[in-house]
Amino acid sequence: MRTILFVFTTLLSITTLSAQELQVPVALKHFVEQSFQKYPKVSEMNEMVNLNEAKVGLGKTAFFPTAMGDLSYRLQYPTPAIEFPGASGQIQQIKIQPADNYNASITLVQPIIDMRANSMLNKAKSDLDVSKDNLEGFKINLAYQIAQIYYSIIFLNKSLTVQQEQINLLQSTLQQIKVKVKNGDALNYDLVSTEVKYANAGNFYTDLKSQLDKQYNYLGMLTGNQGKDYLNDSGFNTTGFTLITDSLSELALRNNPEIRMAGDKVKSAGWDIISAERLRLPALNLLTGLGYKNGFMPNIDAVSFNYFVGVGVTIPIFSASRPGFQRKLAVINHDASKLALETQKVNLNKDVLNALDDIHKNQKKLASADTLIKQAQLAQSLATDRYKFGVITNLEVLTAVSNLKEAQLGQLQFEYNLLLSRMDLCRLAGIRWW
Repeated sequence: MRTILFVFTTLLSITTLSAQELQVPVALKHFVEQSFQKYPKVSEMNEMVNLNEAKVGLGKTAFFPTAMGDLSYRLQYPTPAIEFPGASGQIQQIKIQPADNYNASITLVQPIIDMRANSMLNKAKSDLDVSKDNLEGFKINLAYQIAQIYYSIIFLNKSLTVQQEQINLLQSTLQQIKVKVKNGDALNYDLVSTEVKYANAGNFYTDLKSQLDKQYNYLGMLTGNQGKDYLNDSGFNTTGFTLITDSLSELALRNNPEIRMAGDKVKSAGWDIISAERLRLPALNLLTGLGYKNGFMPNIDAVSFNYFVGVGVTIPIFSASRPGFQRKLAVINHDASKLALETQKVNLNKDVLNALDDIHKNQKKLASADTLIKQAQLAQSLATDRYKFGVITNLEVLTAVSNLKEAQLGQLQFEYNLLLSRMDLCRLAGIRWW
């Protein structure tokens, strides 16, 4: 555990925006809110929260009084009686209980001390916390999932624009070569090579378009939107999800949804142990009741009003629920939950380090992409000039142009990857931006 904390505190510092000031487009926030309302899984998890809230309410009723009504008739024979000799020498009887017994009463039981009910209530509260954090964690992951789709659509649209420029250039060049072949100024090799480049560029464009359609389908499933052209944003800010914090470890361990859920499960398992231990404890109840019944001396047949007040102690002696085994099971579950929490912390440490490595890697690639684009632009300019003087062929010019477009596509890819890495780091830290 100390090793994990040490590694966290020595992570690279990130210095731009604060975690509470992430620059996120309004449209993206709107899509996230739509998903919270439209995606059925969110509603399902909300119902689980409602279920656990109902269980907490049910647990509180254990402290409320219980009233029971009783209406009965009982015929009893023989009936108890006291015999004694009368003045005439005959045996006389005085009945002490009637043969016909009537009873109509209401009994009230008010718990005074019941530690078992208290532990069960705290267990229900812990389960409620688990379900709430589970819902919150799902919303966080869903929001970042939508953000990935959102920016992937922008990335694909930009890539399609660059690729369309490549196709237009190849198409124009292809028409020129066809004319030159007819005039004998170019070889069929030039024509066939250009046609291959044109076909490959078209196939790549088709692949990009298919990926774009799939992303719209995915976004529509999560948000309920229809169509494939309603996202109008045309750019993304690679620094929009840049995170700054004095202690990344503290922020991640406090806000990461998986860590919070694992911690809640440890607390819930702890209350299972306490509940199992308290199964052996007695419970003290206040008992009171009133009603009408017969059987009171001296007129045992008359139905009379009666009431009673008292206390009762319930002492478990031998329980079929086997408290010892229940405690053993609860201890094992508690230990497993603690180990699961430690596992989540180790995984979180690894994921954060990987996200920081990805950020650093993509920053270096993006910096090199700028240099590569400048070199490709220079190469294209030189190729164009040399082609004018007949030093190189048309295919060599096309190669220079293709290299420039590929460099531009690569730059878009690095910008997109950098943004995804920063988003992943914010997700691991549990940052809410919607």
